[in-house]
Amino acid sequence: MSLEEEFRNLALGVDTLLTIGVFDGVHRGHQRLLSELVSKASEKRLSSGVITFNNHPLSQLEHRNAPLLLTSNEDKIALIKHSKAEFVTSLNFSPELSQTSARDFCTLLQRHLGMKGLVLGFDFAMGRNREGSLSKMDLLGKEMGFTTAIIPPVTVAGSIVSSTAIRSLISEGKIRQAADMLGRNYSLKGTVTIGKGIGRKLGFPTANIPVNPAFAIPPNGIYATIAMFDGQKLASATNIGTGPTFGGTERLIEVHILDFDNSLYGKNIEVEFVEYIRDEIAFTGEDSLKKQIADDITNVRSIMERITKTNQK
Repeated sequence: MSLEEEFRNLALGVDTLLTIGVFDGVHRGHQRLLSELVSKASEKRLSSGVITFNNHPLSQLEHRNAPLLLTSNEDKIALIKHSKAEFVTSLNFSPELSQTSARDFCTLLQRHLGMKGLVLGFDFAMGRNREGSLSKMDLLGKEMGFTTAIIPPVTVAGSIVSSTAIRSLISEGKIRQAADMLGRNYSLKGTVTIGKGIGRKLGFPTANIPVNPAFAIPPNGIYATIAMFDGQKLASATNIGTGPTFGGTERLIEVHILDFDNSLYGKNIEVEFVEYIRDEIAFTGEDSLKKQIADDITNVRSIMERITKTNQK
């Protein structure tokens, strides 16, 4: 399907105020931009809309340098919809789109989506070779008859919130700092697979999730987490790693759910990362490993109790 056809299928028949972006992670900076979009659209009596992409632009432009994802496209759209934007459109970032000029893209937005204005992030650029800088978009707006509004960055602890910064924090195991920038705990989803049964043998059964190489994964180690499935949210201790005590080589996400012993094979679960506890290490034997796991679980309980008390204040 051509880009023109894709836009034609999206035609709404209303005048709109739009924002455009990848929105990976839908972090606090994105959330502010979306809030401003909805507010400004209401003031102008326009429909608010979000243009995003099914795939990250760098996956098309620089495949080897495409960043690890913070959210799936499905989850990203769901998070954007929480902003109360009236519609969200996710385009395929195709070779044709990558070669489309900023002017031509804006023409499509005006022709098919009734675009009367754009609300843009402070680091926005679009079009072939990113030639649609903020200054260029302002000039295009004056020439083509649409408004532009630039939303300044959000900072947390003196650092600008960005998807790149969050990926870096996750890669360093700085889970709390990443959550501060996201505005929520970072999470991963997966389908529980059948493992080797080592955890159950030790008295600590786990739900095992394969590592998805497309997503940002915290470094190997033990984490306090929340496991979510079937409408439940349960405290858990999660190990990311290979299980070096038993000579493992495959990297897995192993979730031990506290006070829960039912089978989860084949179920889809989401794991929220709350706090880093320790590195994954090889133990000299099962007894020392079992003692450490018990200590980890005690640590998880303390972390969850602390968070509960904090939230109740």
